[in-house]
Order: sequence, then structure tokens, then C-alpha cells
Amino acid sequence: MFENILLEQEQKELLFIVVEAARNVPRERRQKFYVSSGGMDGSLQSSLMHQGLPNGQIRVYEGDIETLAHTELLRLTNLMSFDVTPLGFKYYEYLKQRVGQPIQRVESVIQNYMASDLFQQRYAQAYQKWASAEAMLWSSDSEQQLTTIGHLCREAIQEFASALVEQYQLQNVDQDKAHVVARLKAVLDLQSQRLGTTYKPFLETLLSYWGTVSDLIQKQEHGGQREGQTLVWEDARRVVFQTAIVMFEISSGITHNG
Repeated sequence: MFENILLEQEQKELLFIVVEAARNVPRERRQKFYVSSGGMDGSLQSSLMHQGLPNGQIRVYEGDIETLAHTELLRLTNLMSFDVTPLGFKYYEYLKQRVGQPIQRVESVIQNYMASDLFQQRYAQAYQKWASAEAMLWSSDSEQQLTTIGHLCREAIQEFASALVEQYQLQNVDQDKAHVVARLKAVLDLQSQRLGTTYKPFLETLLSYWGTVSDLIQKQEHGGQREGQTLVWEDARRVVFQTAIVMFEISSGITHNG
């Protein structure tokens, strides 16, 4: 059924984004995706607008939309709007199932989200730090490398918090980059009304969870000296994975819930 569909990775990622955006909106409030061509700033990319997208819009290359429409995964109603077709939803399901077992599919959601242009543009320095730690995780299990992984993850979450503080232009906020929990809590407090009474408590609990992850990172960065333990690869894997989880949940929670 899908043997003749040939897409570049960026086009697959765009399909993932629009399908998940469509599903983020209750069916009775479904709407088309709208495209606004490149802006006055000379950008070659256009804006894709939809209620289910992070902050309501992302930057896209119109050629990728046209390719998805040519393969009948999207239905263009005119040059400025489109819907996902039933085939598009089925192909999304097919691609996700090809990832592997259920646990692998869940992990791939996090990996794809963080590897997306959207996340990398918004949290560029945080992603670079985390990606360096993740790459190092598979390349060595020396104690020096394991300690460096802890340091990179600690810097990643600090840069992540700083990006959010800058994005929401917080003024009266703790300026110490090391005080990650306080800085992230200030962002959540600002967004409290928009997040509502259901989702905000989850993110606040996630901050408490981050405090524990931070302890893991401190242990990782200092080589487990305080605990009198020798670092092993599993310590590094845990820190890299949990850092990704925290950034993924807070980022997706703030941008998609309201």
C-alpha cells in the first residue's frame, strides 16, 4: 500500500507534526492548516498555522507540503490551506509501527521531538549540550567521559531554563543559571492560568522530579566521589535519558496545553 511513497526525512517529520497537531484538537474544533508565505524579513520559509501546533505555528518549507500533497497524504484545498487525508493518518501509523516494539516507539517520540527543527531552534544551546552528552554515551565508558556527560547534562538543563526565561521575557526571576528549579517554576507561574488546573500540577510535580534528576547529575558530574561509589555506564545512561524526559515534558506541556 505504501511501497510507492518516497519521502525525505524532513517530509516525514512534517507529516508527524501535522498529524499530531490535528489530533491535539478535539474533533468538534477541528480546523484546516493555513500557510502564510515567506515574510517581509526575506525568509525563504513560510509559516504553518494551526491550533494544535506548538504556540500555534511553525516555520515550514512549502515544497515539503506540496510533496506530501502529491503523495495524497495531504489534501490542498487551495494554495494556502490543507487537511490531512485518511491515507496520511494511515501512513503516519505505518511509519510509527515500523519503529519497532511499543517501548521503542515511545522512545522515538522523544528523540524525534528533540531532534526536530522546532526544538533545536527554540532550545539550540540546550540541545547541543544534550546531544553531545548523548553521543558520548555510546562512545566510551571511561570515568572521565562519564563525568563529562554529567557536566553536559547539567549545562543542558540550565540552557533550557534560560531559553524559557528569555522566551517569556521574565523580569523578576532568579538570575543564577544554576537555580534551574526556581527559574522553571517562574515560567510555570507565569503560564498558570493558560495551563489550567489539571496540567499545571503535573508540571510542578515534574519540577520536583527534576530536583531528583539534578541530584543524579551532580553525582555524575563529580564522579560519585561524595557517595564513595564508582561511576558506571548505567549512571550516565540514566542521566542522559532523564534530562531528555524533563525537557521533553516541560517543553511539550507548555506549548501544547492551555
